[in-house]
Amino acid sequence: MSRKSLYPCVLLVFMLVWGVVFGRYYSWTELTSHWISSLTMVLGSFVAGATPLGGGAVAFPVFTKVLGVTTGDAKTFSLMIQSVGMSFATLFFIARGIAINWPLIARLLPLSGLGLLIGLNYDLDGPYLKVLFSILLLLCSLLLVRSQQSVSNEWPKMTGLAYIIALGGGIISAYLGTGADTLLFFYLVYCLRMNAKYSIPTTVCFMACNSMIGSILLFFLHDLEQNQSVITTWFFAAPVVAIGAPLGGYIMSKLKDVHVLRFIKFLIVCEVLSTICIVDFLLAGKVLLLLCLVFILLLETNLFETLNLKIFSARAKFTQP
Repeated sequence: MSRKSLYPCVLLVFMLVWGVVFGRYYSWTELTSHWISSLTMVLGSFVAGATPLGGGAVAFPVFTKVLGVTTGDAKTFSLMIQSVGMSFATLFFIARGIAINWPLIARLLPLSGLGLLIGLNYDLDGPYLKVLFSILLLLCSLLLVRSQQSVSNEWPKMTGLAYIIALGGGIISAYLGTGADTLLFFYLVYCLRMNAKYSIPTTVCFMACNSMIGSILLFFLHDLEQNQSVITTWFFAAPVVAIGAPLGGYIMSKLKDVHVLRFIKFLIVCEVLSTICIVDFLLAGKVLLLLCLVFILLLETNLFETLNLKIFSARAKFTQP
């Protein structure tokens, strides 16, 4: 089997197996009753393949804020669905000959796996996990705004900070279902000055591996067989992400780096606004979150620099003899 046929061949086998399981254990009524989750993953899978945010960046907030799913179930679903979608996106990248930094993934994966193990052993729930997710994305977007756009496609030497990022990313993914890829991406772009689009295939593959590890750990630590609702939702959304994530990866490969960054920032703004509008937490916290978002948007539009230039020009005119 040639490299180019890797993705379509694996996808065909996957769809055949899925069809057999569906015909034996499920019905069309059950399929149609899960249309909302499947529709959510149309966008979620695209985001998973095209950005460093992962499908959980869509699944977790929609499930917890809109559908009223507990954060524990949303996290479980996010890890399980990414193990399919982002794995197929990785197969697509391999088939297309798109570069992935496998040595980097191999070095960081043990630490992120340890972080997953630590996080999955301590259950947390409540609205502040959703707020935490928004704060994480806001901090990452601030780094993006403050970073200078890199033109390097050469992988620099990794620093010790990368291992801390991997451990923290694993812990965050254990609670939110995503995050390891996001932290790695911003480390590569902000700290190592890597080209953003060039970094995404590696972060997608990294999250695919973390999602598979997380799903296996969930199976042994939390007995997923007792949570049939999550398994059923995952099963019906799996074909969607198997196609949608590689499609997102394909479109990402055709876009300019600046457009990829703009799309990532747009998704972050939408996620933070949904937290402010939907999640029930302290009003002071909502105001603070909104002010932080406005501040970052002002930085993005260079409004502060424009005002400084005008003030400087006015002072220069005033002080002229």
